[in-house]
Amino acid sequence: MSVKQARIAVGLTLLIGLLFSGIQIMWDLREEQHLIDRTVNQVLATLRESATQAAYGLDETLAARVVSGIFEYDPVYEAELRDNFNNVLARKVEQPSSSNRAFLTQLMFGENQEYEIALQTDAPSGLVGHLRVKIDTDLIADGFLNRASRVLLSGILRNLLLGLVLVAFFYTTLTKPLLGIAAQLRKIDPEKPDSAAIDIPTHHSRNELGMILQTMRSLMERVSTNLDRLLEAQKTVRDRENRLSAIVQNVADGILTITPNGRIVEHNAATKEILGMLRDETAKGRTLHEFLMPHAIPLLEHSLEELAAHAQGSGTVEKRFTLPIIRADQKEIDVSIALRPIPDSATPLMTAVLNDITVRKRYEEQLIYMANHDTLTNLPNRSMLERSLSDALQTHKDSAAKRSGATAILFIDLDRFKVINDSLGHDVGDLLLRAVALRLQRVIGRQEIVGRLGGDEFLIIIPELKETQDAAILSQAVLDALAPSFDINGRVLFVTPSIGIALYPSDGDDFPALMRNADTAMYSAKSGGGGTYHFFTKTMNESAMARLVIENDLREALVKDQFELHYQPKVDLRTNRVCGLEALIRWKQPGRGYISPMQFIPVAEETGLIGKIGEWVFREVCRQIAEWDAQSVPATPIAINLSPRQLIEGRITETISRILAEANTPAARIVLEVTETAMMQEIKKSATILEELRHLGLKIAVDDFGTGYSSLAYLKRLPINTIKIDRSFVRDVTIDADDAAITRTIIAMGHNLGLKVVAEGVETHEQMHFLRECDCDEVQGFLIATPLPAGDVVDYIRRPSIDIQTEL
Repeated sequence: MSVKQARIAVGLTLLIGLLFSGIQIMWDLREEQHLIDRTVNQVLATLRESATQAAYGLDETLAARVVSGIFEYDPVYEAELRDNFNNVLARKVEQPSSSNRAFLTQLMFGENQEYEIALQTDAPSGLVGHLRVKIDTDLIADGFLNRASRVLLSGILRNLLLGLVLVAFFYTTLTKPLLGIAAQLRKIDPEKPDSAAIDIPTHHSRNELGMILQTMRSLMERVSTNLDRLLEAQKTVRDRENRLSAIVQNVADGILTITPNGRIVEHNAATKEILGMLRDETAKGRTLHEFLMPHAIPLLEHSLEELAAHAQGSGTVEKRFTLPIIRADQKEIDVSIALRPIPDSATPLMTAVLNDITVRKRYEEQLIYMANHDTLTNLPNRSMLERSLSDALQTHKDSAAKRSGATAILFIDLDRFKVINDSLGHDVGDLLLRAVALRLQRVIGRQEIVGRLGGDEFLIIIPELKETQDAAILSQAVLDALAPSFDINGRVLFVTPSIGIALYPSDGDDFPALMRNADTAMYSAKSGGGGTYHFFTKTMNESAMARLVIENDLREALVKDQFELHYQPKVDLRTNRVCGLEALIRWKQPGRGYISPMQFIPVAEETGLIGKIGEWVFREVCRQIAEWDAQSVPATPIAINLSPRQLIEGRITETISRILAEANTPAARIVLEVTETAMMQEIKKSATILEELRHLGLKIAVDDFGTGYSSLAYLKRLPINTIKIDRSFVRDVTIDADDAAITRTIIAMGHNLGLKVVAEGVETHEQMHFLRECDCDEVQGFLIATPLPAGDVVDYIRRPSIDIQTEL
C-alpha cells in the first residue's frame, strides 16, 4: 500500500513538479508564440501596401520583390502572393531547417506555422488578393528549447516521469482526438460545407468530444442549408438585376435617375440617343435644364418642386407633361416626360422616363389638318367650314345686344365642270379644281374664309358683313377671277361659277338653313345660264320646292308609264310629201293633264332623270315603228332629241345598240337630233360618240343650228347628215334682213358640205316661200302640222303630198 502510496506520492510529486515545469514552459511557449505572431504580422504589415499594389495591378515583378523581402525574416521558408482569383503572382520556397528536436518543436509549436493576410483596397470591390507565409518553427523554437531544456534538465528526475505521464495522458485523451477534429475541419470546403465530413469515433460517441462533434455536425447542416439559401437568393438577385439592366438598356425610352433639382445621376443608352449625345459622352452630372428650351425651364422646375413636396406624403405620385428639348446636336424635339419619386431611397431621388414624341406629334398635327382640310386643294373642308360658320354665328348671337351685323355665305358651283371631268379625265378635273382654289384664295380678304364642300362646290364665308352689297361685290370679284382661261396640261379651259348668296339672320340662323338656302340661290343662278350670282329669296324657295315636287312626280311617271309621244311631220319642199317625223315627249299627269316640257325637261336634265326618260323615248319609238310596219304604214324616219347629258355623260352608244337589237329596229329609220351647243361642249368626245352612233346606221342632225358656235371648221369635223335652222332665224326671215341673210348662208353652207338642211318653226306662207327660194330641203312647223298622237299622224304619212294651202 505504502509502495502504492509512495508511488502515488512520487507520482504526484513528479506530476506536480512536472506540472509547474510544464506551466513555466507553457507560459514561455505562449509568450514565444505571441512574439512570433507579432513579429510575422509586423513583417506582413510592412509589406502589405506593396503586396496590395502588386495584386491590384497584377504586377508579378513587384510581387516577386515583395516575396523576396519577406525572406529577410529568417524563420520564413515559404511565401506566396495570390490575386483575388487565387492565381499565384509570386512564390518562393526554401528548404526548412531540420534537427533532432523536430518532435519537440512540433509538439510545442505544432508543424511549421502558416500566416495569411487579405489584401484590400478602398475601392468598392475591396479584396484584391492574399499574402501567405510559412514559418520554420524549428528555427524559431531553437532558443526556446534551449531554455526549456535547462528547466527540464534541472528537474528531469523530478518531472520526467510526471511529464511522460502527462504527455501520454493528454496526448491519448485530448490531443489526438482534437487533432483528428482539426484534420476533419480542414478537409471541409467552406463554400460547400458537408456535415458528413465530420466523423464521430465510436469510443467518443458518448463523451464530451462526441457531443462537440455532434453539435458541430448539426451546426454544419444548418450552415450548409443557410448557405444554399443565400447562394440561391444571390443568384435570384443577380438574375433579376441582369434582366432589369438588360431591359433598361434596351428600351427605346430614356430612363434617368435625377435629383430633385434635376441633376442626372444615372441614365440608360436611349437617353443619350434622345438627347443627341455621342456614344462616348455621358449626361451624368448635367441637369435636364441644360437640354430645355428657355421657356420650358419654369415648367420643369415647378413640376420637380411639386413632386418633391407630394413625395413626403403617402401614395404614388407621378407627373406627366411635354417639354420642348434642344438636343446636343441643336435639333429641336418634343419629349413626353414622366416623373416619379423613388421610394425608400437614402437620398431623395426621382426617375424620369423620356419619350421622343416629335414624330407622333407631327402625325397628330397632320391628322388634325387632314380632318379639317380638303386633300386636293388644301382648303378647309365641309366640317371645318361648318365649325367656322357656327362660330361666326355664335359670335353674332352673343354680341347681338351690343351691335348688329350679318354673316354671308357664297355657295359656288362650277358650270359644266362635270363635262370637263368626264370627258378629259379626273386628273385634268383635279388640276382645274386646284387652279380654281388658288384664284379664290387670291380674291378673299383676311376676314373671309374659303373652302371646298366637295366635288366642284366651294363656299366662301364672310363673318362680318357690313353691307349686303359687299357680298355682291365679292361675288362679282369671284366671277371676274374665274373668267380668264385656265391652262391645264396645255389645254385651254373655261369655267364659270354659279353663286348663291344667303345672309344671316334673314335667310337662316344655322349652318344647315343657310346652306340649304344658298344652294337654292345657286341653282337659281345656274338655271339662268350660270356665270352669275343670285341672292336667296323666298320665291326661290318656293321654286325649289316646286322643282322637288316635279322631280318626285317624274320618278313616279316613269314607274306608272305616264309619258306618251307626239309626232310632228317634216315635209320635203321638192315633193311636198312627209319625209320624216320628230318624236316629242308629252307628260299627261292624272288630275292635271299635260305638263309642259318646259317645266319638266330642265328638272330631268338637272336631276339626271333625262337618261331614263331618253331611254324610254327610244324604246317607244322602236315599238311604234314595229307597230306601223305591221300596219303597212310607209316607212318614215323618226327624229329623236338627244340631250347634252345623254351625249356626254352616259353610255349612249351601248344603250341604243342594245335597244335596237332587242326591238329588231333598222337603225336607218332613226335620226338623232343633237343641239349645236351640246356638240361643241367637248368637240372631240362628241365627234367620237357621234361617229360610233353613225356606225350603227343612225343618222345625225344638228338641232337649233345658228344659236351656238355655227363654225364651218367644227361642222367638217362632225359626222352629221343634217342641220336644222333654229326657229329664231326662221321666224323673222321676211321682216329682218339679218335673219334672212343668216338663213341663206346656213342653207348654202350646208349644201356645200353635202348636208341636208331643215328649217323648223315654219308658221307662215311667206316663210315657206322664202325657204323654197333659198332651196331649203325640208321644213317643219305649225304651218304643216302641230305635234300629233301616233294614231293621228298616220294620215299625214299616207298622203301622197301635202297641200299647204289646203291644210291651212
